[in-house]
Amino acid sequence: MNIVVANSVGVDQKGYHMVHVPSRWSLGVKNFTNCGYYPWQLAYTSSLLKRETKHKVRMFDGVLKAWCVETYFQHIAEEAPDWLIMESSTRTLREDLRLAAKVREAFGTRLIFTGQHPMAQPEEVLKTADYVCIGEYEYAVLELVQGQAPQTITGVYPNPRRELLDVNDLPFPEDDDVSRLEYHEPNCHYRQIQMYASRGCPRRCNFCAAATLYYDELNWRPRNVASVVEEIRTLRQKYPEMEGVFFDEEVHNIKRSFNIELARSIREAGLHDLKYEAMCEYHSLDEEAMEEMAKAGYYKIRFGIETASDAVAERMTLGKKHDPKKMHRILTHGKQLGLMFYATFSMGGVGSSRKEDQKTVDLIYDLSSQGLLDEIQVSINTPQPGTDFFNEAVKNGWIVENAPWEEYDGNGKVVVNYPHYPRESIQAMFQEALSAFDRGKEAACKNSENAFSMDSIPTGARVLLLRSVRPWMIHLILESLSESRSIRADLLGQDSMIGEFKSSPFAGRFHSYGEGFFSVDTLVPDLVEELRSCTYDYILVPLANNHIDGFQNVIEVAQELGGRNVLGVLWDGNILPLENNPSPIQIGI
Repeated sequence: MNIVVANSVGVDQKGYHMVHVPSRWSLGVKNFTNCGYYPWQLAYTSSLLKRETKHKVRMFDGVLKAWCVETYFQHIAEEAPDWLIMESSTRTLREDLRLAAKVREAFGTRLIFTGQHPMAQPEEVLKTADYVCIGEYEYAVLELVQGQAPQTITGVYPNPRRELLDVNDLPFPEDDDVSRLEYHEPNCHYRQIQMYASRGCPRRCNFCAAATLYYDELNWRPRNVASVVEEIRTLRQKYPEMEGVFFDEEVHNIKRSFNIELARSIREAGLHDLKYEAMCEYHSLDEEAMEEMAKAGYYKIRFGIETASDAVAERMTLGKKHDPKKMHRILTHGKQLGLMFYATFSMGGVGSSRKEDQKTVDLIYDLSSQGLLDEIQVSINTPQPGTDFFNEAVKNGWIVENAPWEEYDGNGKVVVNYPHYPRESIQAMFQEALSAFDRGKEAACKNSENAFSMDSIPTGARVLLLRSVRPWMIHLILESLSESRSIRADLLGQDSMIGEFKSSPFAGRFHSYGEGFFSVDTLVPDLVEELRSCTYDYILVPLANNHIDGFQNVIEVAQELGGRNVLGVLWDGNILPLENNPSPIQIGI
C-alpha cells in the first residue's frame, strides 16, 4: 500500500501562510513566514510506519513548502495513496479537510485525521475523515494501517485513548522525506535542529491543548540520555553545517538529575561545541542544573511566564509555573552565567482585565529594560477547542458569535469578549505588551557598555533600512546612523509601522508596501521604481539570527530594489555583505 503522512496545508485561500505549532496552536501571517516548526509527532509516526511495515510511506510538509491546497494535491497525487494521515489544528482545519476530500475523491483514499481540533471535535471531522485518532496517536495509526479492526484499537475514536507510550520505544523521527535542517525558528540564532528529549507535562494550564487532548493526564517522560546524545551525534554527522539543537518539547527540565546527566553526557561526547536552547519551566530550574547546561553549550533558555497577575495565574491554572520570586532568581543567576532568556506571555486569559493585563505589560518592560529578557513571544490567549479555557468560555458565553475557525490563531485575532474586557481592549493590550518589550529592550541596549555602531557606513551615504525585525533594533540602527554618520536613513516597512517611526528624529522618509512579511510579489511596480530612482548607496537588512535562514524573502526584496551594497545587520552587531555572503565584518554592539 501507499501511505502519505502529511502536515497541514501551508497557505490558505486568503493567502495567509501558516505557522503550525504541533499540539499547541497555529497562526497565519501574510505573504510569507520565516518560522517553521518540525511536525514531530507526525514525523515519529512516519518513521514508525517505515520501521514496522513494508508499505511505501512518504511524508510531506505543506507548511514547510508553503503549499496551497491545489499545489499540495499535485504532490500527493503522485503517490496515489491508499491512506492519508494528517494532523490538523482549528486554524488549519478547513483547508486540511478540503485537501483530504480532494485526495479521497481522486483515489478512494482512506483518511486518518488527528491533532488538536480533530481530537476536540471528532464528530465534525468524521463528516469527511474515515477515522480520528485521539491522544498519543503513533501506535493507533500503525494498527489501523496494519488492518486491525478499528473498534478494537484504543486511541481510535470513539474508543478510549491509549495508555501513554514509552518514548524510548520510538525510532528517531523522520529525516529522509523531509530534512530537519530546513525547519527554521527565527529566534534560534544558529542553524539549530529541533529535537525532543522528553514528552509530556506535569501541569494542566487551562489554555493548553497538549495537556487536555494529547495526554489528558499529568505526566513527564524523559528519553534515555544515551539515545538523545546518539541522535545529536547522528544529525551532526548527516548535517556538517548544523550549529546546534533546539529542544522544543513541552518542558525540557522537570527532573534536574536528567538535565545534569544530559549536559554532562553532551560534554563527554564532545558535542558541547554546538549551541543548545530549550523550552523549559523556570520553577523547575536550579542553579546547578543551569551551570551544567551552560558548560554543555546551552546558550538560551525559553519558558512561559504568561502573566504577572496572581489572580490571572490562578484562573489560568498555572500552578507552580507562577512563582515571581523564583523567576527573578533564575533570570539573575542565568545572566551571571551568560545565558539568554526568551519568555512567552499572553493577553486576555481567564480572569484578566485591562488592569490585570497591565501588570504583565509593566513586567515585560521591567524585565527587558533590566536586560533580563532578551526575546519574547506575546500571544492572544485563545480558547482552542478541547481546552479547559474553551469549555469555560462556551459555558459563560464569552466566545464571539460566529467567529470562524480561522480566527482561532492567537496572533492578533481575539475570539473572546468578556463583559468587563471587550475584544478591542484585549487587542490593544496585546500591542501594548509588544511595545513595552521594544521600549525596554531599546533602553537596555542604550544603557549597556556596547551599543550599535555603524562606522563601516560612510558618512552621508544614502541608506534604505528595511523593517524586518522588532522596532527596538530598528530604532537603535537609525539612531546610530544619525549620530555617528550624519545619516537619516529612509525606511521600508508595513502600514502598521508608520506611526511607530513617523516621529523619529533619526529617520528619513517612510515607504510602505502594505502589510505582512516582505515579499517581492507584494511590491507594486510604482514603489519599486520610486525606490530604485533614489539610488541608495546601501540597503540594510536587519537580521534576528546569525545564519540568515528565514530572511531570504527580505534579502530578495533588497536586491530587487537595486542598492549598490546590500548589507545584513546582525542582532549581535556584525555587518554581513549579503550579495556574495563573505565572512561578517565586526562592528561592535
